Amino acid sequence: MSTDGASSNDMCLHTLEPIREPFVFLGVCSVAVATLLGVPQALKIIRRRSARGVSFTTLGLGNIGGFLYVLNMYILHYDQILLAGSPFRNFQTWAEAQPHMLFIWVELANTLSLLLITPIAYAYLEDEPHAVVLDIPIVGMKIDWGMKESVRYGIAAQVLVLAGAWVPSLWILSREGRCEPLAAYANILGIVVALIICGKFIPQVRESLGNKGSKSLSYVTYGLDIVAGIVALLQKLFITHERLSTWVPPLFLHSLEAYVLGTNYYYDKKKFAEVTERRERDAEDGERAEYGSDEERVQSERLLQRGSQDRSAARVASPAGVKSEKESTFSTMLDIFL
Repeated sequence: MSTDGASSNDMCLHTLEPIREPFVFLGVCSVAVATLLGVPQALKIIRRRSARGVSFTTLGLGNIGGFLYVLNMYILHYDQILLAGSPFRNFQTWAEAQPHMLFIWVELANTLSLLLITPIAYAYLEDEPHAVVLDIPIVGMKIDWGMKESVRYGIAAQVLVLAGAWVPSLWILSREGRCEPLAAYANILGIVVALIICGKFIPQVRESLGNKGSKSLSYVTYGLDIVAGIVALLQKLFITHERLSTWVPPLFLHSLEAYVLGTNYYYDKKKFAEVTERRERDAEDGERAEYGSDEERVQSERLLQRGSQDRSAARVASPAGVKSEKESTFSTMLDIFL
């Protein structure tokens, strides 16, 4: 056998060895968390009726990186997938093999959950003219796209990239019936994914620093992602003893996430204190408190509208105004810190 063939055999996973129950339980919990990971971010965008503060570049790179990572693992686990068979033919054999596929299920659930954010964020995106302006006289190309148009082209580009990666791979796997012909390609995909992981959150860092606060970016979604990343890091270091290249890129990503959340918390806590102070000052006049600077007045009124209405109704109805005030404050906290 050639050296290339031997290296391909080393990368592909051929056997279904027993896996201890604690690791299976940890994997199942990881799938559950990954499935729900994008929900808090989607809820925050819907509650605020705005996608401000969410980087579509980061979302797009995350979509591409996630599906390429699933393809990478699908190729390398392909022989195991064949051994597991179909759940419709022999469910018991298929179920017993699933612990070996847990990392695929985790990444697939995580990617699909975060994919949910893109259409919801697009629905609440405020269109801005001249979001992307490009003029290349040499080829006679001139681009002047609005924000929503730019996002639509970005989504189309994601579909083309992923189709170009997945369709030929699935065709070759179905024809060859084994992992080895695509093992080297899977390794290249792993390198590309590592680069995407390292760079995908940089646009979000710029977005958050420019906004000086979280706006519609979810603390819960990215906080859970950090915690899940730490668990995965410990598992790779002390249980599976994986290579440096498999855990350094995620470590860099989660460091950026922690930096963004910490910076956002500093600004949001400051602004929330301003909200509380203004509410107390304006309570007797029934005026609405403002969130942040004059630039953010419109978004402030969206967030505080429910609270202001609740306070006014409570004053007329009964002494339950104190309770209504607390509920309004909690609602604002939820809108900011979800």
